[in-house]
Amino acid sequence: KDYVETVVEKEETSEISDSNITDSTPALKDVVVTHIEDCSKLWVQHCADGPGLISLMNQMRADLISNPPLAGSFTPRTGMLCAAIFSEDNNWYRAKVLKVHKDSDMLDVLFIDYGNQATVNSSNTAALSPQFASVPGAASECQLAFIVPPEDEDWLEDSLREVQMLTQTKLSMTVLGKAASADLVSLTSNGTDIATHLLSNGLVEYEKQRNRNKYGTLMSTYEAAMADARKNRRNRFQYGDFTQDDAKEFGYSK
Repeated sequence: KDYVETVVEKEETSEISDSNITDSTPALKDVVVTHIEDCSKLWVQHCADGPGLISLMNQMRADLISNPPLAGSFTPRTGMLCAAIFSEDNNWYRAKVLKVHKDSDMLDVLFIDYGNQATVNSSNTAALSPQFASVPGAASECQLAFIVPPEDEDWLEDSLREVQMLTQTKLSMTVLGKAASADLVSLTSNGTDIATHLLSNGLVEYEKQRNRNKYGTLMSTYEAAMADARKNRRNRFQYGDFTQDDAKEFGYSK
């Protein structure tokens, strides 16, 4: 968990309100992926925040070691920030309480500097002092702009593995807009645009956008990538020109 800087095509169209669209030419940011939910949804840390996060984590852990929390001194409530032990490495991390389980000592938390979730025992949580709670979480929730994951579980696993392979190093990220709590982004790995790569390999689909003035170039790139996947019958197109809706109707799957 410690920061290391190496640290479809749908016939219908969708729209993003103008208030959620970023201006002209967004800046590129260097990021590392800290958690992947599926082939289009992931969490990133900005590389520029890495040294500050390491310092904050070291201070928080030193404080918890020198002043260990007393049993029963912290009563977790949904929405609260706290410190929680991550079971895989037994270290303290900053977390947000998502749910307190009734009639048990367990609670669901989101580790705000990484984006992953876990169910932990309340005995492995502690109050977070203001100096640590006041710093915003280092992880940002992102979604590959307009990319739609496959519905078939086998293809979903393949697309996820491809994303995992492409996101093991530092990435360049451009924020294109906002969708609910997530930033709509494009991610580039060693010169390879991840969304375009997934499309050209027949692993995902995309949603067309009506705003061609802002997204015309991106849509053209996506269209060409998916056309190439169809032409060469890669992965989901190995049996012909089938989109997700076609696959459902005719029973095609991996």
